[in-house]
Amino acid sequence: MDRVLVLLATYNGEKYLSQQLDSLFLQEGAEVSVLARDDGSSDDTLNILKKAEVNHNLTWYQGEHLDIQKGYLELMNKAWELEFDYLAFCDQDDVWDRDKVRIGIDQIKNFNKPALYYCGQRLVDENLAFIADHTLNRERTLQTRFVLSDFAGCTGVFNRQLLNEVVQFTPNYILMHDAWVLKVCLCLGGQVIVDPEPHMSYRQHGGNSVGLGRSVPAYIKQVNQYLNDYQVERQMHELKRGYGDRMVRPYKDICDWICGYRENKEFRKALLNKQNVDFHNKGLNATYWLKVALNKL
Repeated sequence: MDRVLVLLATYNGEKYLSQQLDSLFLQEGAEVSVLARDDGSSDDTLNILKKAEVNHNLTWYQGEHLDIQKGYLELMNKAWELEFDYLAFCDQDDVWDRDKVRIGIDQIKNFNKPALYYCGQRLVDENLAFIADHTLNRERTLQTRFVLSDFAGCTGVFNRQLLNEVVQFTPNYILMHDAWVLKVCLCLGGQVIVDPEPHMSYRQHGGNSVGLGRSVPAYIKQVNQYLNDYQVERQMHELKRGYGDRMVRPYKDICDWICGYRENKEFRKALLNKQNVDFHNKGLNATYWLKVALNKL
């Protein structure tokens, strides 16, 4: 049976963590182990992890307080020391469908190169009541996803070959760990499979570090993040520093355009050409074009 290591970050997650762990160990068609990193919880999270460690294939440790990105980078480095062919990121407050891991493994198991699968999400409230399906845009190209990722880490499964590449270089800056993994996979000629359909319940509540709320304030927050928080240009410079001599086209070209668009008009035109980058979403296209126009990529 295929073995997958789930990388779980926890922080004061007592309210929902047990439900999430139950859903991990009820996965069908794959042998699931969990490596958990606690970020300094002061609630009952540690006791929940200790109990799970006794009853399941779970190991955990408590690290210094870090942001989400650095915490998952640390988890990936520790995972590299272990013998697993497949890996998956996990949030502490969701619930996975029982076939989530199996579906992901089946999509990438035949690739002998870096490979990543990710899917949509079923948005639910605190009590797991259905809100809406967040399906991924079927028309959006991988080139566009390379510029601004729609990969939510908790939906993904990736292989050992991709992990081996990611741990070779530690960037000084990443947007998020999931976006970084996607970019590394694409720029090295890896395989990315995007499944628009949801295979997990993504809980929406006040404590989300990153959310997909459907309200007007949530939408405004998301636009603000895209416009002001996501430093795509800075991310691409890091990618170029770590993997520049191995990048494949068209991702090498896109990286070059983003790193040089401020001074090079042709690069700017290439970035604004819909044949190269098109989100197939009016709001996202407008936000992206504004980022380019204001030199805020």
